[in-house]
Amino acid sequence: MKILPFNKPIKKLLFTTTILFLLLAKIIILSIFSLNFSKPAGLMPVNNSDGLAINNVNIVMVKENRILNNRQLVIQNGRITAINKANSSVRSNIREIDGNNTYVTPGLFDMHVHIYDRKYLTLNLAYGVTSVRNLNGMNMHLRWREELKNKEWLGSNLYLSSPILAGKGSHALNQKILSPQQGRDAVHIAKASGYDFIKVYGYLEPKIFEAIIDEAKIIDIRVAKHGPHPARGSDWSYLEGLQSLEHVEDIFQGPLNYEYNKEALEIIARKIKQSNVPVVPTLATFDHLTQLSNGKDKFINSLELDYLNPLYFDIQSHFTVSRWLKDNKKQSTYHLEKQKFLSYIVKVLHENKVKILVGSDAGTMYSLPGLSTHNEMKLLQQSGVSNFEILKAATINAAQTLSIEQDYGSIEIGKIADLVLVTENPLDEIKALRTPYAVVKSGQWLDKKQLKRLRIEAKNTDSYYWSIINLLEDLLIRFFIY
Repeated sequence: MKILPFNKPIKKLLFTTTILFLLLAKIIILSIFSLNFSKPAGLMPVNNSDGLAINNVNIVMVKENRILNNRQLVIQNGRITAINKANSSVRSNIREIDGNNTYVTPGLFDMHVHIYDRKYLTLNLAYGVTSVRNLNGMNMHLRWREELKNKEWLGSNLYLSSPILAGKGSHALNQKILSPQQGRDAVHIAKASGYDFIKVYGYLEPKIFEAIIDEAKIIDIRVAKHGPHPARGSDWSYLEGLQSLEHVEDIFQGPLNYEYNKEALEIIARKIKQSNVPVVPTLATFDHLTQLSNGKDKFINSLELDYLNPLYFDIQSHFTVSRWLKDNKKQSTYHLEKQKFLSYIVKVLHENKVKILVGSDAGTMYSLPGLSTHNEMKLLQQSGVSNFEILKAATINAAQTLSIEQDYGSIEIGKIADLVLVTENPLDEIKALRTPYAVVKSGQWLDKKQLKRLRIEAKNTDSYYWSIINLLEDLLIRFFIY
C-alpha cells in the first residue's frame, strides 16, 4: 500500500502543536525553578562600583598611532575620568593599581561571531574581546543582551543582527524570504523585535534584496550583507549605506566566479571603496576550514572543544565539519591555494584603502570564541596589514561602524572603560593581545587570576536539552511573526 505524504496544512499543524507543547514545558519549568535555572553555572558577577587609578601604563592612541608613556588612568562609574602623569595623587576612595609598565589598548571588537551560549561572551572577555557583533540573531540573544544591560552577569557587549534573511534553499536557522513584500515586512519585524541591524544573504533574488535595503533606509536600521558585492543582477549602488560587507571568500565565489583574476579584483576593490562600506574579511573561518580539511582528526584533537555548546557542537558535526573531513588530498590542496588568494584579496582591499574590520566567524565549525579573534588578527598581519591598522580595525573602526564612537573604540576622557593591558607594545607585536595581563570591563578590573577563572568557567555551558528548548522557542516565534 502506498503511503501518501502529509499535505502542507497538516505538516504545519503538527509542527505548531509540537512547538507549542515544548514552549509550554519551558514556561512551566521557568515558573517552578525561576529564570536562573536556565543560566549556566559560574557566571561572574558585575562589580564595577569602585573607582580605579591604574598607574605606570603606556596608553596606545589608536587614532594617532602613538604611545602616551608613563601615565595614570583614572576610572569612576565605569568611565575614564582622567589621564594623568603616572603616580599622580588621587582621592582616598579610589583603588590604586600598579600597571607595571604595561600597554593599554581599547577593548577589542569581533565584528562577526555566532553566539550560541552565554559562556561564549565570557570566553571572549577572557581574551580581551570586550564587544562582539552576533550575525544570526535569535530570541535568546535578546534576552542575554538585556541581562548584560541589567548587570546580571559579566560578559562582552552584545550587538545583534536579525535572523539571517535568506532565499530559497536556506536552512531552519535562517529566515526564508520569498517576495519583496515579505522582505519589507521582515525589516519592520526585526526593528520592532529589538535587533540592532539586519543581516542579509547575498543570493537573494535582486528585487527582494533591493526591497530589504530600501525599507531599511526608510525606517533607519542598518544592514550587514553576506558577500562584498551586490545580489546577482542588482546594482553596486545598493551597497552604499550598508553597515558592513562580510567574507572576502565571497568575492572569489561571487564576482570573480572562482577565478584567480587579479585585474578583475582591482576593479572590484575600487567599487567597494566607492561604496564607502567596511569589509569584514573573516579569514579565520576559511583558515579553520582548511585546517579541518588538511589536518582532520589531528586538528580537531588540538581544539578545546569543551568550550562549545553541546547542541551546536552536534549540529556542526553533522552539517558542516563532516563535509571538510571527507576531503581528499586534491580538495585539501585546493583549499591551501585558495587561502593564499583570500589573503591576497585582503591585501588588495587594504591597498585600495577599504576600511577593514576584525571579524572571525567564531562559533562556526568548532572555531572558539576569543581565540578565533586573535587568529583573525594574525591572518590580517600575514596579508600585509600593519599592526596599527589591525588594532584600528579591532577598535575605533568597529566603534565607528556601530555608531558608538562616543563611548567606545579609543582611550579618551569620558569614554567607557573597556580596556586591555598587555606586557608588550601591540604596535610592535600584535600577538601580545592574545595573552592579556589584565582586562577592564566597564571599569571592573580583571587580573590574570580572574581571567583564568573566566576561561575555566566557560566550559560550564548550557545543557543540551535547555539549548534545544531555546532553539525551538526561536523557531516557534519566527513561525508566527515572519
